[in-house]
Amino acid sequence: MTLNAYIAAVAAAGSIVFATQVARLDAMRIDPLIAILLLGLAALAQRMPVYLFRSSAVSVSYVATIAAYVLYGAPFGLLVNLSSAVVNSFTPRPKPFRKIVFNTASLTLAAGLAGATYELLGEVPPTQIVATIAAVAVSGLVYFFASTALTAGVIALSTGGAALQIWRENYAWMTVNYVATAILGAMLALAYRSLGIFGAGSFVLPLAVAWYSFKLYMSSSTELRQRNRELQRVNETLRGATSRLEEAYLSGVRALVEAIESKDETRRGHAAAAAVLAASIARRLRLSPEEALRTEIGALVHDIGRVGVSERILLKPDWLTDEERHEVQAHPTIGANLLGRVPALAELVPIVVAHHERFDGTGYPAGLRGEAIPIGARIVAVADAYQAMISPRPYRPAFEPSRARDEIARGAGSQFDPAVVEALLAVVGAARVGESAPASAQA
Repeated sequence: MTLNAYIAAVAAAGSIVFATQVARLDAMRIDPLIAILLLGLAALAQRMPVYLFRSSAVSVSYVATIAAYVLYGAPFGLLVNLSSAVVNSFTPRPKPFRKIVFNTASLTLAAGLAGATYELLGEVPPTQIVATIAAVAVSGLVYFFASTALTAGVIALSTGGAALQIWRENYAWMTVNYVATAILGAMLALAYRSLGIFGAGSFVLPLAVAWYSFKLYMSSSTELRQRNRELQRVNETLRGATSRLEEAYLSGVRALVEAIESKDETRRGHAAAAAVLAASIARRLRLSPEEALRTEIGALVHDIGRVGVSERILLKPDWLTDEERHEVQAHPTIGANLLGRVPALAELVPIVVAHHERFDGTGYPAGLRGEAIPIGARIVAVADAYQAMISPRPYRPAFEPSRARDEIARGAGSQFDPAVVEALLAVVGAARVGESAPASAQA
């Protein structure tokens, strides 16, 4: 819907409500003195609105409108409300015609709906204090939601924003204060019924106090909301900078890993593939985003300690001797020592040093068992093993993915954490991780 169409629809609805309601007005039963007081009070209150944001403002003039429909029904409430709309058209300065039309129509709709709500609740006699206050609180909520929702709608169409978000940010926080002030309308009507025009006149001072309190409340709240918006902008800037730093950091880590893997063609891309799989497993296990990212990066650098292992051993096209195996088994400790010297990478040390531990406690280097092994290391162990199985090695061809899954499943509870194995099987079963690319690209 376009802005002009929206304003036209609101204007048409407001005109219909005003015409149908005013036709029911019984002017003969209205006390001229209270009519003058309420009309003047509504106009005066509207002349001193409390400004919120952009050119949006609220006033306590609706208190007079509420008192009017409590005393004489919705039609009289609309007439009092009209005096607010007239004053609003030139407060604080004359407004454009289109804005006058919208403001008048939206105020009319809000007052009409509120008055109708009060009548639907049975038009509680003002002498029944509790019932009157309760009915006014409900009808006041209707007035508030109708008025602010219509205004949020026109702002959304003017700015391209979302109406609900605009309402939440700029009006939702006013609800309780608005209803509390609306109850003054019920009290004004009760005072008139009990003490006459002088009783109603005595409520001008409490209304002035309410207006001043409302203004102070709005001023402090608006200032806080402005500061919150500034903090949000700063946070967004920081998030953007952090994201760029993380990307630069990951790019550097990837470059380092690729340089290490370039010495062994059969392992090229292995760390990156293991990292993707580890991240998927972490998400499947519902790890926090921070822990999932840490696990992914840990998988990317899990074999960085291989720089301290002889290339002759790493590229040996045969089974390793015990001595050679011991040298290879030192790579988690070497990798942890390397990473521990870099503050930005130190949090990866527990993953890297423990990624060859076994769930049954027979792994290396520390022989950790079960949940004593960091969850990131347990995930990397499974991802590393699966990717290694489906990739060729100098001493064997690549496994078929189905065989690799079977091997991983057999290791659950002994070599691997059963929960992590279950997550891996769910991930590779659904996405067939590693099956779509040639084995040589996943070494």
